[in-house]
Amino acid sequence: MKLTVTIGFLTAAFCVFVAQPAPADCPLAHTHIGKNPTWRPDWSDPGNPGAATDPDPNDDNKLWLFSLPPVHPSAPTPGWPNWGEPSQEPFLLLVPELDEWGQPIAKPGEPGKNLYTCRFKYGPDGYGDPDGVQHLDGWHSAHGPQGMWNLESIDQQTEPAWDIGIRRESTSLADPTDFFMLRPNDSIVLAADDDTFKFSEYGEKMWLEDHQAWGIHSHMGFYFWLDDPQPTDVFTAAFTAYDDGGMYETSDPFDFRFRVPEPATLLPLLLGLLWLEHGRR
Repeated sequence: MKLTVTIGFLTAAFCVFVAQPAPADCPLAHTHIGKNPTWRPDWSDPGNPGAATDPDPNDDNKLWLFSLPPVHPSAPTPGWPNWGEPSQEPFLLLVPELDEWGQPIAKPGEPGKNLYTCRFKYGPDGYGDPDGVQHLDGWHSAHGPQGMWNLESIDQQTEPAWDIGIRRESTSLADPTDFFMLRPNDSIVLAADDDTFKFSEYGEKMWLEDHQAWGIHSHMGFYFWLDDPQPTDVFTAAFTAYDDGGMYETSDPFDFRFRVPEPATLLPLLLGLLWLEHGRR
Protein backbone atom coordinates (compact mmCIF):
# COMPACT_ATOMS: atom_id res chain seq x y z
CA MET A 1 0.00 0.00 0.00
CA LYS A 2 1.28 3.42 -0.91
CA LEU A 3 0.83 6.32 1.52
CA THR A 4 2.18 9.07 -0.71
CA VAL A 5 -1.04 11.11 -0.73
CA THR A 6 -1.43 10.88 3.02
CA ILE A 7 2.16 11.85 3.71
CA GLY A 8 1.65 14.93 1.58
CA PHE A 9 -1.18 15.97 3.87
CA LEU A 10 0.92 15.16 6.95
CA THR A 11 3.97 17.18 6.04
CA ALA A 12 2.84 20.66 7.10
CA ALA A 13 1.29 19.66 10.41
CA PHE A 14 3.92 17.08 11.33
CA CYS A 15 6.91 19.35 10.78
CA VAL A 16 5.39 21.95 13.10
CA PHE A 17 5.29 19.45 15.94
CA VAL A 18 8.28 17.19 15.37
CA ALA A 19 11.09 19.33 14.00
CA GLN A 20 14.27 17.82 15.39
CA PRO A 21 15.29 19.75 18.54
CA ALA A 22 18.72 19.71 20.11
CA PRO A 23 19.09 16.74 22.49
CA ALA A 24 19.71 19.05 25.45
CA ASP A 25 16.49 20.98 24.87
CA CYS A 26 14.01 18.33 23.75
CA PRO A 27 10.32 19.04 24.49
CA LEU A 28 9.25 15.54 23.45
CA ALA A 29 8.98 12.42 25.61
CA HIS A 30 10.90 9.32 24.54
CA THR A 31 10.90 5.69 25.57
CA HIS A 32 14.26 4.93 27.15
CA ILE A 33 16.58 2.07 26.27
CA GLY A 34 18.94 0.90 28.98
CA LYS A 35 20.06 -2.26 30.76
CA ASN A 36 19.52 -3.94 34.13
CA PRO A 37 15.76 -4.39 33.89
CA THR A 38 15.07 -5.43 37.49
CA TRP A 39 16.89 -2.63 39.28
CA ARG A 40 14.30 -0.32 40.86
CA PRO A 41 15.20 2.78 42.83
CA ASP A 42 12.96 3.82 45.69
CA TRP A 43 11.49 6.99 44.23
CA SER A 44 10.92 8.47 47.69
CA ASP A 45 14.72 8.40 47.98
CA PRO A 46 16.07 7.93 44.44
CA GLY A 47 19.64 8.90 45.31
CA ASN A 48 20.03 6.10 47.86
CA PRO A 49 21.38 2.93 46.17
CA GLY A 50 20.78 1.00 49.39
CA ALA A 51 17.03 1.47 48.93
CA ALA A 52 17.09 -0.01 45.43
CA THR A 53 16.33 -3.65 44.77
CA ASP A 54 17.59 -6.08 42.14
CA PRO A 55 16.07 -9.51 42.74
CA ASP A 56 17.70 -11.03 39.65
CA PRO A 57 21.28 -9.81 39.14
CA ASN A 58 21.80 -12.41 36.40
CA ASP A 59 19.91 -10.29 33.84
CA ASP A 60 21.90 -7.09 34.34
CA ASN A 61 23.23 -7.35 30.78
CA LYS A 62 19.76 -7.46 29.22
CA LEU A 63 18.33 -4.45 27.41
CA TRP A 64 15.30 -2.77 28.94
CA LEU A 65 12.66 -0.37 27.62
CA PHE A 66 10.96 2.00 30.05
CA SER A 67 9.16 5.32 30.31
CA LEU A 68 10.07 8.53 32.13
CA PRO A 69 10.27 7.99 35.92
CA PRO A 70 7.75 9.64 38.26
CA VAL A 71 10.34 12.15 39.50
CA HIS A 72 10.89 13.59 36.02
CA PRO A 73 10.45 17.36 36.56
CA SER A 74 8.45 18.01 33.37
CA ALA A 75 6.57 14.77 32.76
CA PRO A 76 6.26 12.37 35.71
CA THR A 77 4.90 9.18 34.18
CA PRO A 78 2.18 7.42 36.18
CA GLY A 79 2.80 3.72 36.58
CA TRP A 80 6.51 3.91 35.77
CA PRO A 81 8.38 2.02 34.35
CA ASN A 82 5.71 1.45 31.68
CA TRP A 83 3.57 3.97 29.81
CA GLY A 84 0.53 3.17 31.92
CA GLU A 85 -1.55 4.28 34.88
CA PRO A 86 -1.08 2.40 38.16
CA SER A 87 -4.54 0.90 37.55
CA GLN A 88 -3.19 -0.46 34.23
CA GLU A 89 -5.48 1.80 32.21
CA PRO A 90 -3.67 3.11 29.13
CA PHE A 91 -1.94 6.40 29.83
CA LEU A 92 -1.04 7.14 26.20
CA LEU A 93 -3.93 8.84 24.45
CA LEU A 94 -4.58 8.95 20.71
CA VAL A 95 -5.99 12.08 19.12
CA PRO A 96 -7.06 12.56 15.49
CA GLU A 97 -4.37 13.80 13.13
CA LEU A 98 -5.77 16.65 11.04
CA ASP A 99 -4.74 17.97 7.65
CA GLU A 100 -3.78 21.59 6.98
CA TRP A 101 -7.48 22.49 6.72
CA GLY A 102 -8.30 20.96 10.10
CA GLN A 103 -10.01 17.90 8.63
CA PRO A 104 -9.47 14.22 9.54
CA ILE A 105 -7.09 12.29 7.28
CA ALA A 106 -8.69 9.18 5.73
CA LYS A 107 -6.69 6.07 4.85
CA PRO A 108 -6.31 5.84 1.06
CA GLY A 109 -8.73 3.25 -0.28
CA GLU A 110 -10.39 2.79 3.14
CA PRO A 111 -12.33 5.99 3.87
CA GLY A 112 -13.83 4.55 7.06
CA LYS A 113 -10.43 4.71 8.77
CA ASN A 114 -8.89 7.97 9.97
CA LEU A 115 -5.39 8.73 11.16
CA TYR A 116 -4.66 9.01 14.91
CA THR A 117 -1.45 9.70 16.77
CA CYS A 118 -0.16 10.13 20.32
CA ARG A 119 0.19 13.89 20.64
CA PHE A 120 -0.60 15.75 23.83
CA LYS A 121 1.28 17.55 26.57
CA TYR A 122 1.59 15.98 29.98
CA GLY A 123 3.27 17.40 33.06
CA PRO A 124 2.99 17.59 36.86
CA ASP A 125 -0.46 19.16 36.44
CA GLY A 126 -1.67 16.34 34.16
CA TYR A 127 -2.87 16.48 30.58
CA GLY A 128 -2.54 19.81 28.79
CA ASP A 129 0.09 21.15 31.20
CA PRO A 130 1.92 23.84 29.17
CA ASP A 131 5.09 23.22 31.20
CA GLY A 132 5.04 19.48 30.45
CA VAL A 133 6.39 17.61 27.44
CA GLN A 134 4.70 16.23 24.38
CA HIS A 135 4.05 12.47 24.34
CA LEU A 136 5.13 10.30 22.57
CA ASP A 137 7.97 10.67 20.09
CA GLY A 138 10.77 8.20 19.69
CA TRP A 139 13.58 6.62 21.64
CA HIS A 140 16.46 7.72 23.89
CA SER A 141 19.26 5.97 25.73
CA ALA A 142 18.92 5.69 29.51
CA HIS A 143 20.98 7.94 31.78
CA GLY A 144 19.69 6.97 35.20
CA PRO A 145 20.71 7.37 38.83
CA GLN A 146 24.00 5.73 39.84
CA GLY A 147 24.53 4.91 36.15
CA MET A 148 22.86 1.56 36.67
CA TRP A 149 20.79 1.69 33.46
CA ASN A 150 23.37 3.36 31.24
CA LEU A 151 24.81 1.81 28.12
CA GLU A 152 28.60 1.59 28.02
CA SER A 153 30.36 4.89 27.36
CA ILE A 154 34.07 5.52 27.96
CA ASP A 155 34.89 8.86 26.35
CA GLN A 156 34.00 10.91 23.29
CA GLN A 157 36.84 9.46 21.22
CA THR A 158 35.94 5.82 21.98
CA GLU A 159 32.80 4.68 20.20
CA PRO A 160 31.24 1.81 22.17
CA ALA A 161 30.78 -1.56 20.52
CA TRP A 162 27.02 -1.77 21.13
CA ASP A 163 24.89 -1.31 18.01
CA ILE A 164 21.30 -1.14 19.18
CA GLY A 165 18.10 -1.30 17.17
CA ILE A 166 14.36 -1.66 17.62
CA ARG A 167 12.30 -4.55 16.25
CA ARG A 168 8.55 -4.29 15.80
CA GLU A 169 7.07 -7.48 17.21
CA SER A 170 3.29 -7.14 16.84
CA THR A 171 0.20 -4.96 16.96
CA SER A 172 -3.31 -5.68 18.17
CA LEU A 173 -4.84 -4.22 15.02
CA ALA A 174 -6.52 -6.72 12.69
CA ASP A 175 -4.73 -5.15 9.73
CA PRO A 176 -1.02 -4.75 10.60
CA THR A 177 -0.69 -1.98 7.99
CA ASP A 178 -2.92 0.18 10.19
CA PHE A 179 0.07 0.94 12.43
CA PHE A 180 3.33 2.58 11.39
CA MET A 181 5.94 5.02 12.66
CA LEU A 182 6.88 8.27 10.98
CA ARG A 183 10.20 10.11 11.15
CA PRO A 184 10.69 13.90 11.04
CA ASN A 185 11.58 13.70 7.33
CA ASP A 186 8.19 12.00 6.68
CA SER A 187 9.74 8.60 5.94
CA ILE A 188 7.78 5.61 7.22
CA VAL A 189 9.57 3.00 9.35
CA LEU A 190 8.58 -0.07 11.37
CA ALA A 191 5.49 -0.45 9.17
CA ALA A 192 5.23 -4.25 9.48
CA ASP A 193 5.84 -6.91 12.10
CA ASP A 194 9.51 -7.98 12.22
CA ASP A 195 10.67 -4.68 10.68
CA THR A 196 13.80 -3.31 12.35
CA PHE A 197 15.39 0.10 12.79
CA LYS A 198 19.07 0.34 13.78
CA PHE A 199 20.03 3.74 15.17
CA SER A 200 23.62 3.74 13.92
CA GLU A 201 22.41 3.47 10.32
CA TYR A 202 20.62 6.82 10.71
CA GLY A 203 23.34 8.68 12.58
CA GLU A 204 21.39 8.44 15.85
CA LYS A 205 24.04 6.59 17.83
CA MET A 206 26.04 9.63 18.90
CA TRP A 207 27.97 11.49 21.57
CA LEU A 208 25.35 13.37 23.62
CA GLU A 209 26.83 16.62 24.91
CA ASP A 210 24.09 17.10 27.50
CA HIS A 211 24.92 13.73 29.11
CA GLN A 212 28.62 13.66 28.22
CA ALA A 213 28.13 10.09 27.08
CA TRP A 214 27.48 7.98 24.01
CA GLY A 215 23.82 7.28 23.53
CA ILE A 216 20.75 7.28 21.30
CA HIS A 217 18.41 10.12 20.40
CA SER A 218 15.76 9.30 17.80
CA HIS A 219 12.45 10.91 16.86
CA MET A 220 9.54 9.04 15.35
CA GLY A 221 5.81 9.26 15.92
CA PHE A 222 3.31 6.46 16.56
CA TYR A 223 0.48 6.45 13.99
CA PHE A 224 -2.71 4.40 13.69
CA TRP A 225 -5.48 4.12 11.08
CA LEU A 226 -8.63 3.58 13.18
CA ASP A 227 -12.29 3.01 12.33
CA ASP A 228 -14.51 4.91 14.80
CA PRO A 229 -12.50 4.07 17.93
CA GLN A 230 -14.29 4.11 21.28
CA PRO A 231 -12.83 5.09 24.68
CA THR A 232 -13.12 1.48 25.80
CA ASP A 233 -10.95 0.26 22.90
CA VAL A 234 -7.27 -0.40 23.59
CA PHE A 235 -4.68 -0.58 20.81
CA THR A 236 -1.24 -2.06 21.35
CA ALA A 237 2.12 -2.21 19.61
CA ALA A 238 4.99 -4.33 20.92
CA PHE A 239 8.73 -3.80 20.38
CA THR A 240 12.01 -5.29 21.49
CA ALA A 241 15.45 -3.69 21.63
CA TYR A 242 18.38 -5.75 20.29
CA ASP A 243 22.14 -5.27 20.02
CA ASP A 244 23.95 -6.22 16.81
CA GLY A 245 27.21 -5.38 18.56
CA GLY A 246 26.83 -8.37 20.87
CA MET A 247 27.31 -6.51 24.17
CA TYR A 248 23.74 -6.81 25.44
CA GLU A 249 20.97 -9.40 25.34
CA THR A 250 17.69 -8.66 23.54
CA SER A 251 15.02 -7.06 25.73
CA ASP A 252 11.71 -8.60 26.63
CA PRO A 253 8.82 -7.32 24.45
CA PHE A 254 7.58 -3.92 25.56
CA ASP A 255 3.86 -3.30 25.03
CA PHE A 256 2.70 0.22 24.29
CA ARG A 257 -1.00 0.56 25.12
CA PHE A 258 -3.08 3.36 23.63
CA ARG A 259 -6.70 4.44 23.73
CA VAL A 260 -8.75 7.43 22.66
CA PRO A 261 -9.94 9.67 25.50
CA GLU A 262 -13.50 10.22 26.67
CA PRO A 263 -15.24 12.97 24.68
CA ALA A 264 -15.04 15.36 27.63
CA THR A 265 -11.25 14.92 27.67
CA LEU A 266 -10.78 14.95 23.90
CA LEU A 267 -12.00 18.53 23.36
CA PRO A 268 -9.47 20.16 25.74
CA LEU A 269 -6.70 18.05 24.18
CA LEU A 270 -7.64 19.18 20.66
CA LEU A 271 -7.91 22.80 21.76
CA GLY A 272 -4.49 22.50 23.36
CA LEU A 273 -3.01 21.14 20.14
CA LEU A 274 -4.47 24.01 18.14
CA TRP A 275 -2.95 26.46 20.64
CA LEU A 276 0.43 24.75 20.37
CA GLU A 277 0.35 24.82 16.58
CA HIS A 278 -0.64 28.50 16.54
CA GLY A 279 2.14 29.37 18.98
CA ARG A 280 4.83 27.56 16.98
CA ARG A 281 3.81 29.17 13.71
